[in-house]
Amino acid sequence: MRLLNAVILACWFTSPVRYISSADEVVLLADLDGDAAPEILTSGNHVDEQGAFSLFPNLGDGAFGSERHVQSSFGERLEAVADLNGDGTPDLLASNYWQDGIAIHRGLGLSQFAAGTAYDTATHGGPSRAVDYDRDGLTDIVSFSFGSGNPVRVHLFRGRADGTFDPKTTIETSLAIAASPSARIRDGALEILAGEHSGRLGLFRFAAGGISLTTLDAGPGFDLSSIFADVDGDGISDVVDTNDGGSEADQNPYEWVFVTLARSDGGFLDRKQVMQPRRMTLPTKLRAADIDGDGHVDLIVSDFRETHLHYLRGHGTGSFDEAVAIDAAGPVNDFAVGDVNGDRRPDLVTVNDDHSVSVIMNGGRCGPPRRRAVRH
Repeated sequence: MRLLNAVILACWFTSPVRYISSADEVVLLADLDGDAAPEILTSGNHVDEQGAFSLFPNLGDGAFGSERHVQSSFGERLEAVADLNGDGTPDLLASNYWQDGIAIHRGLGLSQFAAGTAYDTATHGGPSRAVDYDRDGLTDIVSFSFGSGNPVRVHLFRGRADGTFDPKTTIETSLAIAASPSARIRDGALEILAGEHSGRLGLFRFAAGGISLTTLDAGPGFDLSSIFADVDGDGISDVVDTNDGGSEADQNPYEWVFVTLARSDGGFLDRKQVMQPRRMTLPTKLRAADIDGDGHVDLIVSDFRETHLHYLRGHGTGSFDEAVAIDAAGPVNDFAVGDVNGDRRPDLVTVNDDHSVSVIMNGGRCGPPRRRAVRH
């Protein structure tokens, strides 16, 4: 038997196409007009003087029309797109830090939206998700508020069949921050993972009419981002998180990306660092998708306001290849993954700190190659 180097094709990406965008902090992809081609939505955040969201209509082939404005309130940050009242038309969910709450912009069809309806939370409106937390088939809202010395409060807005919501239920927790919530369903119950930016993650479980909170280690420095993703293909969502390395940043030469594989009983195996040479300094945003179509989950990571994304190809075991840089042509604040041209390949859309949006098309399994040893 002898070992040969077999070429394993990864995917390649086209040069980014850029569009001018007033809002440049948050980007979402969603089909707003029912043609199966997702539009681009961007927003500012609580420190931006933005009174509107930016909307870019999909022209059907992955190209986008010029920016349109969707009226919002100062300080509103887009959180999710979902049909909140069951009429088949997407609605917008936003948080409002300064007005201590959330806002729902009802979809009117044809990518038009009503003015926001405000719902009070508490200390500063924060990250929010449209989810069915009580598993009754109706969409609910889970919103986290924190800041100004206050702990994380979880606000539950239970959805009704007519598209309205019950008065909020609020649960106070011991966490200081609940950033970038990511959801999974385990044993029929919703779980939400959120970062504290303190070296630990919060895991909220919604079951038996209540919420339980456990914490997971995310050291040695500050956790920057975290998601649920099934990186080993066993049907159970695992935890992937990124870190700034803290005092160990200069001594450890590997990427500050970590994988914690989930067990079927709800527990987790030991957290392990992705042992690939470091290409990123502050990996602030993290997404997971099967980018190259090989059936394994890959990772896309952004480095704080750098002009590249980084693609880590997954092996289906919880391990990943060395990061490959993808040109975004602008200093990335946020990015989204989705098929924007209907070819069934996940594309990349970034919103950049120079008030631009970059659309980066996935060209398929054509290169650059990677090599592995095989026996003959």
